[in-house]
Amino acid sequence: MRIRDSGKGRGKAILTLAIFAALVFFVAKTLPVYFHNYELQDYIRQVVIHATAGQRPTAEALRNNVVAKARDLELPVQNDNVKVVVTSSRVTIDLDYVAPIDLKVYTLNLHFHPSADNRALL
Repeated sequence: MRIRDSGKGRGKAILTLAIFAALVFFVAKTLPVYFHNYELQDYIRQVVIHATAGQRPTAEALRNNVVAKARDLELPVQNDNVKVVVTSSRVTIDLDYVAPIDLKVYTLNLHFHPSADNRALL
């Protein structure tokens, strides 16, 4: 009896291991993109705070800084993905981009919309 039952758990173990490996692969591919998006969100918050506190940079200069930071973080952000509004009392930065993740059998498109807004104190 024990000889026949010895191979029954092997299939379940292989399936469990395959599912676990797929989960680890998925997390390893997606987590860095979410982390980099968080870093970009934090960066644009700092940019709008500094832009309203000191000398006002132009919208184009702010856009170029944000796109350069996104490229440093290896995020697919282009100039046309960044909307910057600079007024006498407010600075707003809105991004809208898609980060494609190649999962070998499927391409997952992660949509992100980080934004930041700050008003001058005076």
